[in-house]
Amino acid sequence: MRRVTHTAAKAVVAGALLCAACAGAACTPRAATPSAPVSVPAPGPAPAVSGTGAVSLDALQVTLTPEASGLVQPVFVTNAGDGSNRLFVVEQGGRIRVIRNGHTQPGAFLDVSKRISTGGERGLLGLAFAPDYTTSGILYIDYTDAHGDTVVARFTAGDPSSDSPQLTGPEEVLAVAQPFANHNGGCLMFEPGTSRLWVGMGDGGSGGDPGNRAQNPGQLLGKMLVLDFSASAKPKPQVVERGVRNPWRFSFDRKTHDLWIGDVGQDAWEEIDFVPLGQASGVNWGWHLWEGTYPYPSDANPSKQGFMFPITEYGHDRGQSVTGGFVYRGSENPALVGTYLYADFEAGWITGLQRTAPDGSVLARPLERTVIESVGNPSSFGEDEAGEVYVCEWGGGTLYKVGAKQVP
Repeated sequence: MRRVTHTAAKAVVAGALLCAACAGAACTPRAATPSAPVSVPAPGPAPAVSGTGAVSLDALQVTLTPEASGLVQPVFVTNAGDGSNRLFVVEQGGRIRVIRNGHTQPGAFLDVSKRISTGGERGLLGLAFAPDYTTSGILYIDYTDAHGDTVVARFTAGDPSSDSPQLTGPEEVLAVAQPFANHNGGCLMFEPGTSRLWVGMGDGGSGGDPGNRAQNPGQLLGKMLVLDFSASAKPKPQVVERGVRNPWRFSFDRKTHDLWIGDVGQDAWEEIDFVPLGQASGVNWGWHLWEGTYPYPSDANPSKQGFMFPITEYGHDRGQSVTGGFVYRGSENPALVGTYLYADFEAGWITGLQRTAPDGSVLARPLERTVIESVGNPSSFGEDEAGEVYVCEWGGGTLYKVGAKQVP
């Protein structure tokens, strides 16, 4: 694994998993040699979490099973919530592919490859289907345009049930100028049960946030934004949270609606942020005064007042580009229920995190364990309609389905 220095960028996925020191130049991702995922054996038995069937990480065996292959630099996977049980995979180069029952359908659901800039951290980066997609046919994508600026655009499918529909669009609903080629964010997620589309925006790039954009409340860069489509077809972006560096992937727990953010670090620390949805508005995650729970730069002495700090973090001796994931809420793997899964794009591992003890009480410190030792370059997680979780492997172009069982 290539070490990151103050002058050398970490290898990153197309969308925004990146480094401290790209210094405004686009970095080229380094794909790991594709190989079979390596699962980490559970240390031993542990009691189930009361009332859920879930078990402690110490008794959890996690597996990955190939769901589809032949994809080209996949950076996200999601579902349309339309009862079709289709999976939609975003490819960095500009296409969205449809997977039905483990089979990748011919052609593309959407192709914006001629509209975008791609490579390094640029490209087609995010996708979210409107909650009423079944009837409206509306979906949103996040991409970098030909000039490298961020665009969130709406498309409308003439036949929402089609795998290759006639699409109307794009209709631009948000445009944000990007001063550098990196830290573009790109994740889109509808807040559960609402028409509020959350948009993860990186700090504009280079290294160290030289424009102090993440802390500037008047800037859209370095923020978690919301577009509320209940009020307008082109709503004014709301700054809901600030102080993020590059929130490449974030998610909402489909049961509790808690918000989880994987925010890619600078020189030393990668972080996972957690906040209950009801407490999310107004949060300041600290960048560029804090890198995780550590002052930035290291010799600074910022105040802790007014900031929220990550639920967990790890140093660059363990990994160098965090990929935020999902809390498992599916039914096929009851032992995994309530476990948050996240990964490192560069190191290739997947880690499980549990906030609750076997009796259901919240732990003073979360329990964590590496559950998959290596899966190439895990660029993103995603859910199907039933809450089953999948992993995109960027370098080899494979989509994996997560499985788990209790080890006796």
